[in-house]
Amino acid sequence: MKTLNRIIFAFLFSTILLPYCFAKAKEDNIQVTITGVNTDLETNIRDNLSLLRESVDDESLVQDNEQISMRARQEIITALQPFGYYHADVQSNIEQVDGKIKATFNIKLGPAIHVNAIHFNLIGEGEKDPALYGLMQLFPLKNGDVFVHESYEQGKKALLSKTIQSGYLNAMFSEHRVEVDIDNNTSVITLTLATGPRHFFGEVSFGKTELSDKLLNRYLPFQPGDIYSPEKIMILQSRLNQSDYFSSVNVKALTEDQSTKVPVVVELEDAKPNQYILGAGYGTDTGVRGKLGWTRRRLNSLGHRFSATAQLAEIYNRIHLDYIIPGKQPATDQIKLQAGIFEDEFSEKPSHIYETGIIEEREISGWQRRLSVNYHHERFNAFITNDVIQSKLILPSITFIQIKRHELDNSPSGRRIELTMRGSIDALFSDTTFFQTYLQLKWVHAFNETTRLLVRGDFGFTVPDDSENLPLSQRFFAGGDQSLRGYGYRSLPDEIDKDGNRLPVGGSYLTVGSLELAHTVKKPFGVFAFVDAGNAYRELFVETEIGTGVGIEWQTKLGPIKFAIAKPLTKPADSWRIHASFGPEL
Repeated sequence: MKTLNRIIFAFLFSTILLPYCFAKAKEDNIQVTITGVNTDLETNIRDNLSLLRESVDDESLVQDNEQISMRARQEIITALQPFGYYHADVQSNIEQVDGKIKATFNIKLGPAIHVNAIHFNLIGEGEKDPALYGLMQLFPLKNGDVFVHESYEQGKKALLSKTIQSGYLNAMFSEHRVEVDIDNNTSVITLTLATGPRHFFGEVSFGKTELSDKLLNRYLPFQPGDIYSPEKIMILQSRLNQSDYFSSVNVKALTEDQSTKVPVVVELEDAKPNQYILGAGYGTDTGVRGKLGWTRRRLNSLGHRFSATAQLAEIYNRIHLDYIIPGKQPATDQIKLQAGIFEDEFSEKPSHIYETGIIEEREISGWQRRLSVNYHHERFNAFITNDVIQSKLILPSITFIQIKRHELDNSPSGRRIELTMRGSIDALFSDTTFFQTYLQLKWVHAFNETTRLLVRGDFGFTVPDDSENLPLSQRFFAGGDQSLRGYGYRSLPDEIDKDGNRLPVGGSYLTVGSLELAHTVKKPFGVFAFVDAGNAYRELFVETEIGTGVGIEWQTKLGPIKFAIAKPLTKPADSWRIHASFGPEL
């Protein structure tokens, strides 16, 4: 065993440690200064400069100084050519100073090579294909641009990728060349793209699974006979992976045959039929909380599933049952038959809710639409009189949600919009008539990799505005981690009851805005500062509250974990409050 350890150590030392130590020694022994170029050019020069990689001792520096300098100048000139500079003048000075080798290169770039003409030809079956009209718009270089070799190569890849995505799997450049006229500082690009024959999707076969082909075919983003697209193969792979029916998915397109028909084989391995969830957490709004869940992934070959969830917290207890039926587009659409029993606490006023109904979820033009009709029974105590009230509602509602995310310098940006409209009519088996609209807007903008701005707005109104006739769960409240920080969870608006206690009563209107500036100090840790303003109102804009504070965050893949300390500015007597939250910002 000792001999084996020595061999392993010798291997690691020779392949990793020794080259690292040598490179570090070289970096400390040689100092290179480059002037006259920007950062990108300097980086490419350093990457190609053998002086920074090869050993140069004092004796060789004295004897071969001119040869070393000449080679370095030639390497610099070669490193500049991919950026369009063929006339660079490089002055060099390499000497030994205080035991170190110092090399200085002063560069005059001279005139750049510009693109004088681009000749592009499309031949083959795709020559008259409308899908390929305007293909050259993808090419980044235009007449008059400085010829940059990397842009040229990226442009070729973009043209080829678009052609392949349009079904021409054998597409290739039969001609691709650049003619550089150094005397006139011009270049001519010639590209001939041969598309070859167009390919189409063939039959799709699914591997062994308990689910029926009738369901699986609804996941297809294509049909046999459609124009073949590698992107749609990836979409199918993603949809099946995200369906939660399978533990393994492998989608293969059989493109090796000479036929223009591309059969697709989907290899599947069913996931375990039962899924269990056990979780616990803490939030300043909810206190200690726990969750227990069970999902039966497959009840039949059509993919119906059943789930049961129990949630316990200091301010609520919930039991919820769902029977889920995949929709016409099962990747985004489904129908839910649901029932639930909830006990929620509004400032020590418990509300007991029994609810059952049906929900249809569907994606329409980039929006997730949710239609539902619920029977809602709620028993609660009035805040002011403490009388026991029972409310029965037939509650139809419609919700639209759109989430757009993108990355800027590895920092998430995007927006989230949620609009809900609901109501009831007393003539249709309900105790009250009302119409309510709720709109939530979230916008995250990353200025750079470390700094981002979060903007949030919550707006709602109810007509008629007599909130006392509404059950507690249908009123608007403000305050808490996701609302007005500095104020207690659902503590606003408040009134004095018959015993002289100030208690939250809820309102018919809601207007809350928030600005938060976050800065990453050292990944994954950061700090943020914020100001929140607004309220839930019984009478619109009667009393607007403001809270402000600072906090720290820990970025995770599931969203930031935040701890904040906030102070209400409009109620000086109130103390600072600590807020803790966890979850995605969009």
